[in-house]
Amino acid sequence: MESHIGYLIKSINDKIKVHADADLKSHNLTLSQSRVLMFLVKNDGKATQKEIEDFLKVSHPTVVGLVSRMKENGFVTVMQDTDDRRNKVVTLTDTAIKTGSNMDKVVAGMEAKMLKSLSAEQIKQLTEMLETIYRNIK
Repeated sequence: MESHIGYLIKSINDKIKVHADADLKSHNLTLSQSRVLMFLVKNDGKATQKEIEDFLKVSHPTVVGLVSRMKENGFVTVMQDTDDRRNKVVTLTDTAIKTGSNMDKVVAGMEAKMLKSLSAEQIKQLTEMLETIYRNIK
């Protein structure tokens, strides 16, 4: 069973999450929360919860939980959308903006750790294969 591609991908994903959560603990973030933070950074500091759902490809309750914990930790504020009262707009705080600038370093460090024994050509091939697999199951 351990040689099945799906099992290997799942195992790699689990290890990435464990290592990333440990690296991010000092910032008081989880991997999922850091992905929300980076998404907001790339969207000028704000997005609706629906946009976050679509980006993460998760359910509404999952996003509500993530955003709620990020709000408790001072990373975001949440307000009703003035244009559409059904939506909530999530906005980064100054604390999150400062923390977000460090996230690129954390992500780059994790990528470097994962790929350290691969050549540039192998990384290119791996990327192409993973993109193909993703398109196949999308």
